[in-house]
Amino acid sequence: MIYKLLLTSTLVFLSFSGCGSEQSEQTPDEQVVGTESVMDLILTDSIGVELGDSNYVFGSIEASTHTVDGNILVLDRPACFVREYTPGGEFVRNFGRRGSGPGEFNNPLSMVRLGDGRVAVLDMQTGGMNLFLPGGEWDGISAEIFSEPVMWLTAADGNRYVGTINDLEVVNDQLILTAYVGRFEIDDLEPSLIYWENSFVFDFSNSSQIVKEAYFAKTWASDRDGNVFIASRDTEEYLITGFNANGNEFVEISIDLPTVRKSEEEILEEAEFWNQRARNMGYGGQLNYQPDTYRWKIHSMGIDSQSRLWVRRGIEETPTFDVFDYDGNHLFTAEISSITGTDGLLWEVHVDEFGILAWSLNPPDGYQKLYTLELAGEFL
Repeated sequence: MIYKLLLTSTLVFLSFSGCGSEQSEQTPDEQVVGTESVMDLILTDSIGVELGDSNYVFGSIEASTHTVDGNILVLDRPACFVREYTPGGEFVRNFGRRGSGPGEFNNPLSMVRLGDGRVAVLDMQTGGMNLFLPGGEWDGISAEIFSEPVMWLTAADGNRYVGTINDLEVVNDQLILTAYVGRFEIDDLEPSLIYWENSFVFDFSNSSQIVKEAYFAKTWASDRDGNVFIASRDTEEYLITGFNANGNEFVEISIDLPTVRKSEEEILEEAEFWNQRARNMGYGGQLNYQPDTYRWKIHSMGIDSQSRLWVRRGIEETPTFDVFDYDGNHLFTAEISSITGTDGLLWEVHVDEFGILAWSLNPPDGYQKLYTLELAGEFL
């Protein structure tokens, strides 16, 4: 237990811690995708102001999703609220508030909407996985968390979710950290199904190692039928593996994308951004995070209402998505053409069955907005 507590105190700040071309005749895992024709994702509306009504002022957007009725949920970490809005952007209610009592938060790290409509918010400092009824009433703590949190939650079948968790143990006088991506029951911190695991000798002084080999090693998307897609955040390979509800692999998707080197300025700016964000979240020292010299091929993923897998390319400054069906066929490419330059690398995009939401981690005008998006000519 002491090692888990040490690990948590060192790592919790990392909670800061995503017309198509013609279909190739090649098999899905051999596709070469062209970008001659790209569909446009349009920013249709926004929520958020710099000053004014506090219900519309965000401290820092940590996550966003939709309720079972299609309303928008925003987890504002420093404000310690989950805020609910209508699809048109009207404020509805807050879930929780700052504090240490029942239904209150000190440092909420992640959020997921369960199949029965309840909202689960992870906050280690107030005991674990806080549940809220659809109307915002606190429904208790489903799983107590005192050491390692489950991070980057995505909704799965029923009241399950997919996330990543780390386990630390001493083996032959060495600290061995094992990172898992698995499916979890809402009341259990042991994964009921493991899709990926990675074990390595852990060095407390090497913060980049934990980022690259554990927290940011994988990205995934899951749907409410229990299908899960997992990809490595890799600078050389674009590879996605799909698993069905029983955990059996059913598809691999790979396309040919170039390797893109980061500029020296981009590397310095990325390192300073994450180091500063760690300090803003209460980390008392220098993170000393050292970014890769190349961009990830895959940044993040999501699944829409038509069971289409949206895969965001990590190499593009303008947020760009390859969209696949569950057989691995490339359907089209889409981009948010209004976002250009290296600032586009610091945008987060959430895709689920109710639509697409996006926000900038480092907005140029100094305050965050949550944007709703639509694919030009199509309702998702």
